[in-house]
Amino acid sequence: MAAPEPAPDLLLMTSTALRVPHVVAYSEETVSLALTVLVDAWALSGRRLSYIDPAASDWGLGVLWARQQSHRLGRPQYDELHTLRQRECMLHRLCQVCAKPALDPDTGRLSWVFHETVHAASGHLSKPPTCLRCIPGARAACPRLRQEAHVYTSPDYKPWGVKGIVFSSGCPARQDVPLTDHATLEFTLARALIVHVSDLRPESAP
Repeated sequence: MAAPEPAPDLLLMTSTALRVPHVVAYSEETVSLALTVLVDAWALSGRRLSYIDPAASDWGLGVLWARQQSHRLGRPQYDELHTLRQRECMLHRLCQVCAKPALDPDTGRLSWVFHETVHAASGHLSKPPTCLRCIPGARAACPRLRQEAHVYTSPDYKPWGVKGIVFSSGCPARQDVPLTDHATLEFTLARALIVHVSDLRPESAP
């Protein structure tokens, strides 16, 4: 059984109660995505999803990533993760709220906040960890976490796949694609990195 996602309400916090979490996207960061399919001799099918004006920085982990501005202008979109900031937090083990290292130096573990009990010791997550420094503020600012908050820790995690839109056939479809599925990744526009966590342990909430 996969572990549940950290409480989405962790991102539904007003800036008056807590700084806007680092991974939240802003309304004016959205850009038009002009996609095409290019001939690529290195692709398994001989073709690959691309932008009409491709740049080497568009790809990472073998998949095309959605473009966004990174200037934080406009209104915070609390229900949307910023693709680049989410990926950076995941790859570098940064807190989704403050963007500082999320690893607790005393225990060597990462913290995750859920609004319900976790019944699995491992699973896939697409929201970055929350450092111990930011958990009290998150609980105070989020209505659901004020009612019920469960903190779990894990020693580390490994990239597993991406949340994205697959354009391989028919209508584009939202899908979780493993990093090992190279054929599907070639036609996927990635929006978030998914990691596999293990050894999740319940902890006292700070």
